[in-house]
Formats: sequence, C-alpha cells, structure tokens
Amino acid sequence: MKTITIISGSYSLSSRLNGLIEFIDHYYSQEIHLNFIHVHQLSAKALITADYSDPSILQANQLVEESQGVIVATPTFKASYSGILKTYLDLLPQHIFDNKVVLPLAIGGSSAHLLILKYALEPVLSELGAQHIVHGVYTLDSQIKRRDGGGFELDADASKRLSVALDYLKKLLAEPLMTKVTRF
Repeated sequence: MKTITIISGSYSLSSRLNGLIEFIDHYYSQEIHLNFIHVHQLSAKALITADYSDPSILQANQLVEESQGVIVATPTFKASYSGILKTYLDLLPQHIFDNKVVLPLAIGGSSAHLLILKYALEPVLSELGAQHIVHGVYTLDSQIKRRDGGGFELDADASKRLSVALDYLKKLLAEPLMTKVTRF
C-alpha cells in the first residue's frame, strides 16, 4: 500500500483547510495509507529556533521520508502560504521530496490569490527536490462549509477539482516515476 503524508500549514484543527484534509481522508479511505502532520502541533520552540534535532521534528520528517507522495496544504495569508508552514519546510532536509509525487493545496478568501501555488509554494517544493508536482488546487473558503455537529463539506466544484487532482496523484503513485533522482 502506498503512503502519502499530508503536511497541514493551518493554525488550528477547526480551520476550513481541514475540510480538504477530511475530504482526502475519506476519498482515499482504504486505498492509500495517510500520515498527517499538523505543523501547529509540532514543538513551537523547535519551529521558532530551527531545532532540527527536536523529537517532534525528527518524527515528522521521518513520516515524509517514508512516503511516496506528499500533500502540502496551506491557508492563504497576505498572498502567500502560512508562516508556520514555512518554518516547518525550512526544517526539512534539502532533497526530501526527491522521487516523490507532491500535490500543493491552498484555501483563501478570494480567487485573487490562486497563483500562490505556482509562484510562492511550488518554488519552495522544487527546492526541496520535488520534480513531480501535480497541478495544485486552490479552493475558496466559501466552498467549504461547516456541518452541524462537526466536520466539513465541500461544494460540488471544489469536490470535483480536488478529486481530479487526487486521482492523478494516485495514478502517478501507481506508476514508476520517469525520472529517479540520485544525489551524490
């Protein structure tokens, strides 16, 4: 069974970003093993002081290392990805995304910021070794509704676009990657 690690750059579990994560969890159900890294739950001191040796950072990095795929999800703040996500990405080993398929996701209040995936987040993912980046999905906050009693529901458009990206990610995970990166 393939493994995907989801890195969430949200500041809380009540964020609408977790609606995307919930959708992914249900979408893949028993097909793919999912690991979850909620960056806000890692050691704040380790994140702020760039403590690479902190056990929470080492454990999170190990989950990424052992995965064949990675989903990086972030809320949009001031036309960029979240600062807490950046602090964690800075603690990942330089080539950790070599030979992995990566899917960037973002949510925001306006479609004016949808280019953060291409021009803010993807360059950082590439710097970490990602060569197989699935076309990201940007979702408006208004497309994610809170359900009475807890949980979230995506509207039809957001569900469809996210499903297409998840299907493509799953397809790439099933095939051998065309380019294997070997670093010396």
